[in-house]
Amino acid sequence: MDLFGVRTLPLRARRNYVYELDHTLLWSVLAGLLEGQFAAVVVAKTLHGSEAQIAVATATPTAAYLFSLVWGMLCVGRPKIRLATLFGAGAVLCAGAVGAIPETPMGTYWFVAQIAAAQVLLAGMVTVRSAIWKSNYPHEVRGRVTARLQSIRFIIGVLITLTAARLGDRNPSSYAYIYPLAALSGLISLFLLSRIRIRGEKGDLGKWQVSTLLSPRRIFGEMYSVLRDDGRFRQYCLAQMFTGISNLMTISIVVAIVTRDLVPGDARGFWISVVLLDALPKMVMLGSIGRWGHIFDRLGVLAMREVNLLCWAASITFAMLGDLFTPAPHETTSLLFLLGVTFFVLRGIATGLGQGGGAVAWYIGHLHFARPEDAEVYMGIHVFLTGLRGLIAPLAGMWLWQAIGWPVWLIAIGFSLASYRLYSRMAHDEERAKGSPSVQDAPAPCP
Repeated sequence: MDLFGVRTLPLRARRNYVYELDHTLLWSVLAGLLEGQFAAVVVAKTLHGSEAQIAVATATPTAAYLFSLVWGMLCVGRPKIRLATLFGAGAVLCAGAVGAIPETPMGTYWFVAQIAAAQVLLAGMVTVRSAIWKSNYPHEVRGRVTARLQSIRFIIGVLITLTAARLGDRNPSSYAYIYPLAALSGLISLFLLSRIRIRGEKGDLGKWQVSTLLSPRRIFGEMYSVLRDDGRFRQYCLAQMFTGISNLMTISIVVAIVTRDLVPGDARGFWISVVLLDALPKMVMLGSIGRWGHIFDRLGVLAMREVNLLCWAASITFAMLGDLFTPAPHETTSLLFLLGVTFFVLRGIATGLGQGGGAVAWYIGHLHFARPEDAEVYMGIHVFLTGLRGLIAPLAGMWLWQAIGWPVWLIAIGFSLASYRLYSRMAHDEERAKGSPSVQDAPAPCP
């Protein structure tokens, strides 16, 4: 029984795929707690953090990608598995140290800071992973491989967050041993990671020049050059910026509403919050990610992104309705509570469908534009811009929500529609270019 589809891959890709599966099974225990909204729920329900601290905890998984511009350049000509191991070891250390944080106001700041540090290093793992996939898996099966590995990672992530939420309801202080145990699983997985070999990687990969690498002039100069010279990639990044802003500016609002208003002080508040915010979207994503992988391989990133945007727009619309129908904490109207939960469930389903496509296209969509020698740099730019909007949008969204109330949702929907328009125009222009042999001004997409 070929449960993970090993026999469907070319022979040259199977060995590394099997080894990567082994690593993913254990690493996903730690990644599941770091990549989702579990930390934000701990801040809200256990550490009783402020709205600003909730917004920061919500933002850090994405804002950590700001560092990926450096990580992407670090990958160029460097040993990928060695880098991934170093990033992973740092994330393990930061997450494991969470066990020593006390439940005090200062402890809340330390918790947010240590989780943020772990997520910064996890962003390095994400950047290196894209380069590994490009080297080890042919383009005609890359979408399916990405979908399978992501499915495994998120299945385990859902199980671990649900388990952690149940433990949190029984003992709100359980985060002090949940994170160290997850860090231990991540540490073991790093030993399994060392068995992977990178196809085409040379034995002598050059000297490390950290001072040159960390030069702001080099880092931002490289990004400026790529975005200046590649107009198609520049448009793609702008469309992604609008997509990310529309989603990220609402996510901290959703966390605050669900944890503070929808289920305040409930005996199962931890579990309900995690289900609505993290587990339900991931379960829906798991059911759709395989289909999204086939859609990506068949249609390409631009046409797929058009469809994907409709899911995200629906997610924001349902969240807006959930906000409008959620009763105030002092109210006990069962009908309003039922309507609020219903709309947030629908929001979770739509978000899961959006994440299913995003889990595929986010990791390998930039390869549609990058030349082989520039793949890591393109990934670094793409992920850096993700971090930039992740740093700004959740905080701005929370501020707008407190300042103007429900109209903040209309602003988010407007960004989604602008993104859809850009993807649609790019897809149309590309189809027209393919049908016109006289169009030579844009380089052919690199598989």
